[in-house]
Amino acid sequence: MTKSDVFSRIHSETHGDDKGVREAYRLIVAEVSQLRRAKQAIETQLEKAEAAKEALKQLLATGLKNEADREAEKTGHRPRPGKRRGFHIGSQTAEVVSRSKEILLAAGHPLQRAELLERIEASGFLVETTNPAKFIGRTLWESADFVHIPKRGYWLKGEDLPSPGERAALS
Repeated sequence: MTKSDVFSRIHSETHGDDKGVREAYRLIVAEVSQLRRAKQAIETQLEKAEAAKEALKQLLATGLKNEADREAEKTGHRPRPGKRRGFHIGSQTAEVVSRSKEILLAAGHPLQRAELLERIEASGFLVETTNPAKFIGRTLWESADFVHIPKRGYWLKGEDLPSPGERAALS
């Protein structure tokens, strides 16, 4: 609705009565004032919520770092520099890692990320990203539990790698 529409509507409803226009103006001013107070209250609440979110984020990061440090001390292993120390149990990354381990052990040979995606989804888990195959590849590439074998795919670190001849015999 344009300004002229508003003016013509007010003018037609008040029949040119100056008293009616003044009352309409007073009501609009009151409504604008009320909306501005509500806006300020919402902005204050938003600032508090964002501050709480940031504080919790920092607390979580500190807690996860301390947990990773304690685990490293127990096992005597230090994480690879520059690599993430882990992921949340139950997260999409954790599911991809866990299911990929099971799938590779069952297959008995390396699999490409597209093959892993197909089998992960067949196992009942939907990878919810814009590019699921890329997510799987990146996740396994960054994980210390997997190795990438060029032209063959991903395999489990520490597991004996079947030769191409053994793979043909298994198929």
